Amino acid sequence: MTHDAQGMRALLRNLDSRSRDVVARTLGVLGCRDLLCLDKRGEAEDHLRSGTVDLLVVDADDDVEGACTLVRDMRRGARAENAFTIAVLMTSLAQTEHLSRLLDCGADAILEKPVDPVKVAERITSLTRRRRSFVVSENYVGPDRRTRGIRPGTAAAARIAVPNPLRETTLSGMSREELRNLIQMTWETINNRRTASQTV
Repeated sequence: MTHDAQGMRALLRNLDSRSRDVVARTLGVLGCRDLLCLDKRGEAEDHLRSGTVDLLVVDADDDVEGACTLVRDMRRGARAENAFTIAVLMTSLAQTEHLSRLLDCGADAILEKPVDPVKVAERITSLTRRRRSFVVSENYVGPDRRTRGIRPGTAAAARIAVPNPLRETTLSGMSREELRNLIQMTWETINNRRTASQTV
């Protein structure tokens, strides 16, 4: 992935200086040449709204609700051009309840702090190669977290294969225009599934 990752566009929000340096350096080694670091939530939303971001890394320690809202809104197509941006949340809190809350907003992965460059590289490489299908329900749009089958008595949520901007811009050679078209078609599929489930 080292050379091809030059097509990746990454946005880092609210990272402490050490984490920002580690993540930025690691992405640079992987080949990322389009990296933006922001400290304010509104600035991140503006950038997500105005341009395509392939990877979003957000520190959730100082503002858990703000980080979750940013990802949740992006997944719902609110204030974001690409609802399928790979989203990684960072935290120093390892409690199960806290980690579940971060995943419930639609994040693809969580990185625990202090971050290690090897683990960052492994996680980004893994997300580039393979991404979970999305689950679409009334209350959630995001990666499928289920490791077991559907619970008895519950309705199966729709699973949809979604674009992987990291893979498309680094490994597959897809153009930005082709990626935008794929994003739009997938978003229409999600909206159709939502509409159908609401009318049942």
